[in-house]
Amino acid sequence: MNLALNRSVQRGGCQILGLNKYSIQQWLKTIDTIIYDGDGVLWNNDKVLDKAPETFNALRAMGKKAYICTNNSVTSVDGIFRRAQDMGFLVTKKEILSSGQTLARFMKEKKFKKKVYVVGGQGIVDELKLVGIECLPLDHSMLQGFSIPDHIHSIFLDSNVGAVVVGNDKDFNSVKLTKACCYLKDPDVMFVATNRDMSFPAAPGRNVPCAGVMVAAIQAASQRLPFTCGKPNPYICIDLMRQGIIQPERTLMIGDTLYTDIQFGYNCGFQTLLVGSGVSSYQDALEAQASKVPLAYQQVPDLFVPRLSNLLPFLPSRNR
Repeated sequence: MNLALNRSVQRGGCQILGLNKYSIQQWLKTIDTIIYDGDGVLWNNDKVLDKAPETFNALRAMGKKAYICTNNSVTSVDGIFRRAQDMGFLVTKKEILSSGQTLARFMKEKKFKKKVYVVGGQGIVDELKLVGIECLPLDHSMLQGFSIPDHIHSIFLDSNVGAVVVGNDKDFNSVKLTKACCYLKDPDVMFVATNRDMSFPAAPGRNVPCAGVMVAAIQAASQRLPFTCGKPNPYICIDLMRQGIIQPERTLMIGDTLYTDIQFGYNCGFQTLLVGSGVSSYQDALEAQASKVPLAYQQVPDLFVPRLSNLLPFLPSRNR
């Protein structure tokens, strides 16, 4: 299929990227900055995707600015940076954008001074600590032998908690859900989420629930709506746009998930490229394109390739 070079012409329509040197190099002339999702684009869990570092580095060698923008809050920016370096990606710590770091920035901008109850991982705690915000120790309450109806009055609630923060929590349970909802009964307690990703593919045909499941449970039980810091909220990179470091019309978002990555690209005014190595498929993009659901077109990518590394043979580089 032909390559769409002008986003405005193909608005709301997904094309398969034409894999030939001329098309790709003409397309790349319209791009100064590339923002990559992490999981599903560059790596899956702790396994680097085939030739993803070589492709990433080859695009950098062409002079393209690069950022890794992830909704993963289990690990701090420092941890994500070290992982990326260990996998061979040429990236600096300042070029890592995470939902956990963005949440910490949001809380700091709100001049938050109380304690935080975290439903999530150590990465959130680490990022909040860096901006001087205290968290309660991560809750490791066990359910064995514990009946919430019988022990609800014995659950300790810290009166100085001013926010419930929710991210991906591999040990999420009804005790944490109950505590979060008890805190959120107070309308002055903030409800903040890192992201709303519902799942990720851990193995072929097998998905693992993500932060969106925990957020949805707490939202339903508490009848409170959270402020979500990660993709698709442009807030995660708003400073880069305000400072002119990235120009939206010359920025490409590469992601694997329609409702976070591609929606994020749309919200920011970026070009968008969906890769089929993670959550969403080309068929998903076609279904979104044909959908009668209002605003579904905002999740339709401009272009699709099966893997990021499909670009590599057509890039001038000494890194391969």
